[in-house]
Amino acid sequence: MSGQTQTWAGRRQRGVTLLEALIAGVVMGAGLLALLQAHLSLHGQAEAGRLRAQAAQVAQRELERLRAGMDPLQDADGSDGVFTLQRRVADTNAGPGLRAVRVRVAWTARTGEDAAVALSALVAVPDPAFAGALTLAEPATAPRPATR
Repeated sequence: MSGQTQTWAGRRQRGVTLLEALIAGVVMGAGLLALLQAHLSLHGQAEAGRLRAQAAQVAQRELERLRAGMDPLQDADGSDGVFTLQRRVADTNAGPGLRAVRVRVAWTARTGEDAAVALSALVAVPDPAFAGALTLAEPATAPRPATR
């Protein structure tokens, strides 16, 4: 019997026990769950960034429309289903013919929280006396004579 004991004692264990396999599975499962949670969090942040960028574009477009004289320079509210636009116009002491404009674009995030982007600018009030001035102007450059 002592010879048999020595044989078993001299052997090295090979393979994995059931308990070790279960522990490894739990550790891997927890790691994969953490990766999935991180992925979902990053996806939500990317979506919030995309909406914020779109809202900033809507606000910039509205300011450009006012600068171009396409819309009257007055307070306005509107909504397109996703974004709610609010425009406030006020007199300012910055100079004659300048109005302070604040454009605020708001939306509801996927998490249910309210979010908003606001842009402020000074916009010149167009003078109706100069409405046709660009059509009456002479060309800035004279045509060049033909060269041989």
